[in-house]
Amino acid sequence: MDLKDFVSVAQFFAAFCAAGGLVLTALTVSRSRRTADLQALQKFSDDANEREAALHNAGDDASRHHAFNELMNFLELYACAYNDGLIVGRASTKMVRLKLIDSFIELDAAKLWHPHIGKAVDRTTTFIEFANFIASNRPEVERRKAEKMRALTSGVRDAEMAHGEA
Repeated sequence: MDLKDFVSVAQFFAAFCAAGGLVLTALTVSRSRRTADLQALQKFSDDANEREAALHNAGDDASRHHAFNELMNFLELYACAYNDGLIVGRASTKMVRLKLIDSFIELDAAKLWHPHIGKAVDRTTTFIEFANFIASNRPEVERRKAEKMRALTSGVRDAEMAHGEA
């Protein structure tokens, strides 16, 4: 084997190692993106739970209204992030979408809060991202709302049958 053959083998080996390094780098980047997706999802869940708990545990009207405003601002923030494609990762995108839809369904059913939402809307841009999110996901909102109604109706029927009221 002369020097020319040795150089050719060395070049091939170097190219093979470089290709292997690229594969390992791609795997590492993919893994870190999934880890970041999980961390973002955990943060979103923690923040949502914190705001919902604050609303549930508020002791007086002023605290309840403050907690409700914080929840609405949280929903607006995440609706904006969702609408603008800032949420990355399939799991985070899916869970944020479902949470925003479910929150809208709960807010729509909570007639007590409707006047408070009306008072909070003081500009054409107030809650516009949340409204745009709901508009762009309207078919899924309606489907999930119907599912909830069926589940509630079924639960009432089951309870009535258990108590012999049906």
